[in-house]
Amino acid sequence: MPRKFLPVYFFPGPEVGKKREHIISLKQALTDQDGEVPEQHRFYPYDTETAEIVSLLKNGSLFSSRRLVIVADAHVLKAADIKIFKDYIASPSPEAVLVFTTDEDPGSRDYPRSLADALPKNAVEVFWEMFERDKRGWVMRFFREKGLRADNSAVDLLLDVTEGTTDALREACELLAFSVDSQQIISEADIDRVLEHGREETVYSLFDRFCRRDLGGVLEAYRKIMHSDPGSVDRILSMLADSMVHLRDFAALVTRGLSPENAVRELKLRGGKRAVRAYTDGAHRFSEDELAAAVRRLIDLESWLRTAPRELRAPKTEIWFCSVIGKT
Repeated sequence: MPRKFLPVYFFPGPEVGKKREHIISLKQALTDQDGEVPEQHRFYPYDTETAEIVSLLKNGSLFSSRRLVIVADAHVLKAADIKIFKDYIASPSPEAVLVFTTDEDPGSRDYPRSLADALPKNAVEVFWEMFERDKRGWVMRFFREKGLRADNSAVDLLLDVTEGTTDALREACELLAFSVDSQQIISEADIDRVLEHGREETVYSLFDRFCRRDLGGVLEAYRKIMHSDPGSVDRILSMLADSMVHLRDFAALVTRGLSPENAVRELKLRGGKRAVRAYTDGAHRFSEDELAAAVRRLIDLESWLRTAPRELRAPKTEIWFCSVIGKT
């Protein structure tokens, strides 16, 4: 009996790797059932008008029997956007499968709950980050399959400096496997040497440098990200905005006497020891007033970027970095 596909799915949660694999398997299942690969589109709310996405969904594909449309970063959808999508969900196209994704989870403040509530329960699947014990087992199993070993302190450091998703862990472990001799036991020194100098820059590494108030490092990381993906300026700021708000709230809680570990738990921040270290650095190096002003100016900058000429977006963002981090 052919598998029944839902017209709309919602995949929230921070575990990006498993989420991507699930979407790939969904696409393969559609291919197997239809006998041809669905026409796939990926959109971001800040790049494409919602009405344009819905129009694409409603119009049949000229090249395949079905369309697979992915709307990423669903947490930045405005109320008006969600209303348009709700109207579509009430009467979806039988020739399209719409997938919303977000790194937010149901416990976060930015989780698009009104979107989730508009869908049946079986259309929503949360992809949670692995537990700490699972991360350690994942790393040890990866090294074992590659014929490598790592001492306990090296694994501790690896988990501390790496985002806890399978994507981030796989990237770090593959880089280590490529960089060390198969006969040696991976040590803390290897983690420092390989990951510090060989890892690509991400919004997370940029934010770590921001929390250390390292203007040169932030600008270098930002330019590397922009070089590898010139169209990512809006996505970088959207992701950074969440971390900035969390840093502002974290600093306020620590100032009021909460320990860094308890502040992380109170705000339900992800990232384990790495998050504690980064946010603690930021709360120590920036005053509450500076962080509050930085968040306000970042909101203004995001608003300006929506209609700004593309060639001015990166320079304007760098000016914002300089104005916030460069203050003494």
